[in-house]
Amino acid sequence: MRLILFFTFLIFIQGCEKTSTSNCSNVRTFQVYSNSPVLVGQTIEFGFPEVGGYRTYRWIGPNFYDDQYPSDSIVNAEFKNEGWYYLNLNSLDGDCQRIDSVYIDILFEQGSPSCSTTNNTVSYNNMSTDIYTNVQKLVEPIFSQKALKSSSIGTDLSIIFHTNWRNKEPEDGIYYTTNSPVFDQTDFNYNKLFVTVTKSSIYWSSVADQRVFVSHIGGRLQVRYCDLIMGGNNGQSYTTRASGNIIEQ
Repeated sequence: MRLILFFTFLIFIQGCEKTSTSNCSNVRTFQVYSNSPVLVGQTIEFGFPEVGGYRTYRWIGPNFYDDQYPSDSIVNAEFKNEGWYYLNLNSLDGDCQRIDSVYIDILFEQGSPSCSTTNNTVSYNNMSTDIYTNVQKLVEPIFSQKALKSSSIGTDLSIIFHTNWRNKEPEDGIYYTTNSPVFDQTDFNYNKLFVTVTKSSIYWSSVADQRVFVSHIGGRLQVRYCDLIMGGNNGQSYTTRASGNIIEQ
């Protein structure tokens, strides 16, 4: 009886040792994976294969990300999800550890506006067309943001970019309007801009969450939009739709 128990115990110990060795081998040889780069709005997928045995996973990353599963997905990717995701994996039955990381790159949506507008012209559905002859890219002094600015007879136009772009060139892609030139300093979704024009003694500003197309032509910054809804006020409220094609000069 004792002999049977001894062999049973020996087989158990050998099985544990084999399992532990196998787990550690998995920890050392398996690789972190991801589907980076990912477009804004798509699903991020990343992780580390299951190593088996008694183990713990710990992932930390951007936007306060913290997770304890081998793999994960983040739907509707935003720029705040971009960055390094760090893994701390411990296989406790084999007493082995793996520290690793993966960078998730979020890319702008790409596209073109549905309308065609003459260069440096803005047309309206209920006001006269504006033609701009001197469009400047600068850090505007009031809000200290990167902007395209120009003036024409009876009108002043400003396209103000998210704070992220203050000291660097905006990337090409689809941006979304805000209704304020003041951007939240903790908002890392930097595919945003604000459009404003003073015209007919009325201050007009973009309504939020409308698509604007940012690109470059001959190295010059270009902003295009179609039927952009703008609200105006001079003591009375107004609405207009603007279609523009503004190019740095």
